[in-house]
Amino acid sequence: MKLPLLLLPAVTLVACSTTPPYVTTVGVLRPGATLAVRVGQATVNAYQPVTGQRRNLFTLSATALPKGTPPPAPRLRVAPLGLTVNAPGPLASLLVRVPDGVNLVVDSQRGDVNVTDINGNARIVALQGNVNAMLPGYAQAAVGRGNLSVTMGSTDWPGTLHFSTQHGDIELRVSARAAFDVHLHTDDGTLFTDFALRGSSRGRAETIDGRINGGGAHGIDVEAATGTIRLLRLQPQP
Repeated sequence: MKLPLLLLPAVTLVACSTTPPYVTTVGVLRPGATLAVRVGQATVNAYQPVTGQRRNLFTLSATALPKGTPPPAPRLRVAPLGLTVNAPGPLASLLVRVPDGVNLVVDSQRGDVNVTDINGNARIVALQGNVNAMLPGYAQAAVGRGNLSVTMGSTDWPGTLHFSTQHGDIELRVSARAAFDVHLHTDDGTLFTDFALRGSSRGRAETIDGRINGGGAHGIDVEAATGTIRLLRLQPQP
């Protein structure tokens, strides 16, 4: 069986005052694979390959904190569905470039997670840090302490997508053309949506259950223990 991964020679840079990445790894992942990134402490920034780069290449660039000795380089391991990256850190940042058609999974203990315009879908867990995701596909995310903002262009996804925070606000933008069942709930906060939905309140808790564009096989579940939830319409581009 062919492995979905081919590592190319790694490039290691020496840290200096401008704090460039101290290690960069480039490799190949085929469409349909999953790139799973586990981070101890770092800001994670995920993008698609740079213009002119082969679209099946992934890039991992780790930048150390300004002071101290850089930690060991992130460890890569071939997994049944693709590639697993372990970066316990602490790091200043981890840059991840995701090949076309590859799904991204991020599990972060501490630090913000930013996912922008990757071609695949994303699943994010951040125990402490803000999550911002904007992608043409779909995503789901859970945050312990921090705010969650997701904009997704897909009108088709499997089953129900889940979004949650324990301490923080959630803003979710979904295509106005998508058809799905929705459940919004906050234990202590407020709900707002510009979809045609009505909710109910009990004490400090608020709940909205409804069907968007007739509902169907798709669902979205949004839960906040303490925080505001905003579900907004993403209008298609002309």
